[in-house]
Amino acid sequence: MVRKKRQSINYSKSDSFEKLEAVQEMALNRKGKDDELNPDISLYLKAEELKGKLMGLYIEKEKSSHTVNMMGNVVIDGKELEIKVGESLDTEKSDD
Repeated sequence: MVRKKRQSINYSKSDSFEKLEAVQEMALNRKGKDDELNPDISLYLKAEELKGKLMGLYIEKEKSSHTVNMMGNVVIDGKELEIKVGESLDTEKSDD
């Protein structure tokens, strides 16, 4: 069996973008029965989404998690000390 050498593949963002534009054009010009124009909007939108992702327009939100250390109450000689360090935490807010 003779093995062929692999050729280097040059594929760029602009190549992909152009192909996605061609797909969109085909989706809009799709014909149905009796040669009526019947565009495939879902295919068009999918190509648009892929173009946006390719160009970096859609970036997933980074989920950040923060560790908070909370100190318990300090009691000295029967008196509770109130220690205020840093900002107070608003526990009623939710991360949306």
